[in-house]
Amino acid sequence: MSERDDRQDEELERRSEAALSRMDAEAELPTTGLLSFYDRLRERVVAAAEGKGGRMGEGAVRALLLVPDVFMLLVRLALDKSVPASARMLIGGALAYFVLPFDLVPEGIVGVGGYVDDLVLATAVLAQAFSGDLEPYARRHWSGSEDLRVVLQDVAYTAENLVGAKTYGRLKALLAKRGVRLEPTA
Repeated sequence: MSERDDRQDEELERRSEAALSRMDAEAELPTTGLLSFYDRLRERVVAAAEGKGGRMGEGAVRALLLVPDVFMLLVRLALDKSVPASARMLIGGALAYFVLPFDLVPEGIVGVGGYVDDLVLATAVLAQAFSGDLEPYARRHWSGSEDLRVVLQDVAYTAENLVGAKTYGRLKALLAKRGVRLEPTA
């Protein structure tokens, strides 16, 4: 194994342990099947990255490791009654896109890589929600290891490369119908 592979493995392990300890520490999390979805998703992402033996690009691994944290942020925001109803409806749509097995890049067919379009869609919805007063809510509920604003910008700037030009165009059109812009903002 190369030094790069060792670093990736250490990063995967660190993120997994951090996520589990955050979940243990946060008693207010819902105990519905959504947490088990989070657990299964994180396990699938880590297993896929490890199974590729370093063949998966560093950017792809980083994006895939964000998927479970973004999913949990959406769940927490959707369940937070203090979040405005209009924002919760938009977030609920992003959650539905996440859990439905067949979308633009179906997880049921392409595996864990199919969550990349879910990530792009979710971050676009979150960026749209940030245009109002949602940022304090999102910052309170975010459990990722990176700054949420940076995560949203990074995914927005790399979205077309993550999902490919054709899927990017289809996501852009899908979101535009709901009044959500996919382009990165400065």
